Amino acid sequence: METNKVAVISGGAGGAGLIISRIFSENTYTVFVADRPETRERIPQTENAIMKHIGVNVFDEASVAESIEQIYQQTGHIDTLINMVGGYSAGVPIDELDTSVWDTMMQLNVTSTLLMSKYAAQKMRKAGNGRIINFAARAAKELSANTGAYSVSKSAVTALTEVQAKELRQDNITVNAVLPSIIDTPANRAAMPDADFSAWPKAEDIARVLLFLASDEAWLISGALIPVYGKW
Repeated sequence: METNKVAVISGGAGGAGLIISRIFSENTYTVFVADRPETRERIPQTENAIMKHIGVNVFDEASVAESIEQIYQQTGHIDTLINMVGGYSAGVPIDELDTSVWDTMMQLNVTSTLLMSKYAAQKMRKAGNGRIINFAARAAKELSANTGAYSVSKSAVTALTEVQAKELRQDNITVNAVLPSIIDTPANRAAMPDADFSAWPKAEDIARVLLFLASDEAWLISGALIPVYGKW
């Protein structure tokens, strides 16, 4: 049976994304996992969770527009958009930074968020209600040397969040961002095997923050940049 709330989660087939998608699907949402076409088989099918895959190139405007339209035609509304697509690169100072790395970080972290938010907001305006939640990063606020492309791109996500929150305030659409540190995923554990994993925020815990921000009770909160650092 279809539920009456629709959440679109871009990058929802990733390590943390799958957990967050599942938790939303178990909490009265029909979840559309908007991710690369080849990730379709990652989406589990269970009786208690409604998760649907929709293939999209989040860096291509036409693809994003088509995917959002498909979801809208199927459901008639989009209640929540969570932008999880992103990437990380660090290790060199700005005077040694290859512009291709800069471009990649801007595309992964900013362009994907911009395009998904642009087209989801158009549908939310029609309904006069909605929630957009972006994934920025702790690095957007706590800047470090040798993280130029990543930190600047995530800072751009926070700016995008605050600007769109002001633009959509009169439409009863909230726009907020969560700022994780290093999320506890298998990929991050493999990349940093000597780290204290217990200090990292868990996807399950972040999902609870997202559920609140997506709820009717959070209607007062918009333009917020919410730290979800864990103990690290």
